[in-house]
Amino acid sequence: MLQQFDTFVGPDVQWFALSPMLTLLGGALALMLIGALTPQWPKGLYSAFTAVIAVATGVLAMFQWDDISDEGTSTLVGGAIAFDTLSMFLTITIAIGLLLVALLTDDYLRGTPNDGPEIYALYMVAALGGVVMASANDFIVLFLGLETLSLALYVLASSNRRSGQSAEAGIKYFVLGGFASAFFLYGIALVYGATGTTNISEMIAALSASVDVFHPDSLALAGIGLMIVGLAFKVAAAPFHVWVPDVYQGSPTPVTAFMASVGKAAAFAAVLRVLVIALPFYRDDWRPIIWVLALLSLLVGSSLAIVQNNVKRMLAYSSISHAGFILVGVEAAAHTAGEANPGSGMPAVVMYLMLY
Repeated sequence: MLQQFDTFVGPDVQWFALSPMLTLLGGALALMLIGALTPQWPKGLYSAFTAVIAVATGVLAMFQWDDISDEGTSTLVGGAIAFDTLSMFLTITIAIGLLLVALLTDDYLRGTPNDGPEIYALYMVAALGGVVMASANDFIVLFLGLETLSLALYVLASSNRRSGQSAEAGIKYFVLGGFASAFFLYGIALVYGATGTTNISEMIAALSASVDVFHPDSLALAGIGLMIVGLAFKVAAAPFHVWVPDVYQGSPTPVTAFMASVGKAAAFAAVLRVLVIALPFYRDDWRPIIWVLALLSLLVGSSLAIVQNNVKRMLAYSSISHAGFILVGVEAAAHTAGEANPGSGMPAVVMYLMLY
């Protein structure tokens, strides 16, 4: 037994590559400790601290460009984390969203009972979950990032203690989000049963080795279908959009902005990781589903946004419509997924998310 421990080698950890995640985690913990151990800070310092963490996260991600350009795509922490251009650009996108929402929240929360560090710490925890999702190279890590993001958003949605609508939004989001997470996790289990692994790199290698005799099996297809259901809820694609108008309307305005920007970017990062990167050999089976989701989202979002008389509900349906446009980009990325020349579908999705 002692000899086994003597020969044990832990996973290779490149701390600089993980620095954006560690910055967000350290910022959230530091803010909670400072809020608990020191007197009330002057107004605006919580927001300023969060803005500094967001800028630091984005700058650290930008500095990784040279390493990615020189070394190409690599994996970290025993293959659990991907170090590539997709993770870098989406980390920058999430950092920008965190920065803007932190500045917006400062004015919104002044003079309210929520004018403390908790909201900002939850922002950073949610952003951390989003960065983990964008960088995941394993379905289990992806699920952990998804739940980190989701749990923080559930609390943020119900954070306005003076509003019954906020409490209702938090409960609806929690209940329906729990069902969506269950579908996604069950889908992971079925795909694992079909492929024998949850690691994306190993999954690609296994499917590539059998490409000449590749035949989709019912277990994998059922798992992919369940994962698409869970992801469609997270990206607010029709017909899994019913939670969006009520949650967006009832949540505090900065939280709504955070959901529509950081939450959507992280959710589409998961879509790209699961469908385009991990499962391109099943694209003939899942592409029709993405087409249907995209068309329904465009029709439902655009049609129902016109008749709304509440700005936040109108923006909610606009978000559904935008999900349809982004799914069109996912469909374009799927057309050449897994090939030597992957085309411009995935860069188009990332650029759309950055601008959105």
